[in-house]
Amino acid sequence: MLEQERPLMRANVLDYEPAAALFVPDNDPLLFYRRIAELGTTLIRPGGNIYFEINEQYAAETVRLLTALGYQQATAHADLFGKMRIARATWPV
Repeated sequence: MLEQERPLMRANVLDYEPAAALFVPDNDPLLFYRRIAELGTTLIRPGGNIYFEINEQYAAETVRLLTALGYQQATAHADLFGKMRIARATWPV
């Protein structure tokens, strides 16, 4: 979640999870996805997949990020509630 979304987070989550695991800077919402995807370009075997649980507001941006880094078949998928919460992509063979 964006730092500005902190007031929307339930207290039972805020009380037990570190803020660094819950929030990203408002000006860089793909910060962690970008870094993990960059690492994947050297760590994922050809034909291997990367999956993210994502903020639904940034589904399209996450797919674009993965594509720009060279991943193939980058897509976003809906969760059981119909929200675009999963991104996946394949490292090229």
